[in-house]
Amino acid sequence: MRRSLASLVATVLGVLTLLGAPPASATSPLVLVTAESRKTSSWESGYQGTYTIKNHSRTALDSWTVEFSLPVNTTVTTHWDAQLTRDGDRYTFRSVGYNGSLAPGASTTFGWVAQGSGVPGRCVVNKGGPCEEDSDITPPTVPTGLHVTAIEDRALTLNWTASVDDRSPVVDYEIFVDGVRHSTLTGVTSHRMTGLRPNTAYMFRLLARDLAGNRSALSHAVTGATGDPSPPRTLSTAPYVDMGT
Repeated sequence: MRRSLASLVATVLGVLTLLGAPPASATSPLVLVTAESRKTSSWESGYQGTYTIKNHSRTALDSWTVEFSLPVNTTVTTHWDAQLTRDGDRYTFRSVGYNGSLAPGASTTFGWVAQGSGVPGRCVVNKGGPCEEDSDITPPTVPTGLHVTAIEDRALTLNWTASVDDRSPVVDYEIFVDGVRHSTLTGVTSHRMTGLRPNTAYMFRLLARDLAGNRSALSHAVTGATGDPSPPRTLSTAPYVDMGT
């Protein structure tokens, strides 16, 4: 009887194999949902970020969860299009009623504002696979055409050609004066440098920075000298003397 039962089990397993039955290990669900992060804007004290969740499977998704950690010096202050719970440095974002259901191939995005410069780490989506972090590592092009266009006693005006970036707009330019970073400018390609010493030469360079924080190489150096504020000299003449005739 035992031999007959063993033969029957072997026969059934063989039939299932021929029919394409999945192996036991396939009972674990495949990770077919991804979450990709992106930093959409930044400023001195923080930044704004998003995660885009996409359903790559052939069936609809009922809900989603994204979890990540932030360094101790960074916290989420505002969020939208998700429910948020926090446990120490661990942040868990869950879908809300209107964006939890994702058809095959569909995606949705939620966002947050962070106080601090730390970026998400140890991120997982639906308690499964790792998230896809923002992979923007390419810096903008080097600013070109830097030159001085106006000279004053205590000011010089700089102009240059805008840099470009492969993924996002250039957010600002950093100006260096005699090798020291002097100022950061947003959305301009011209700047009037004030507070300079009269009759003095300065060396200027600048670089561009994109939304991901990538910085270009420094531009070529240009030298400009402020004007001389001393009044113009007048030619003195001898008084007229009538020598007579």
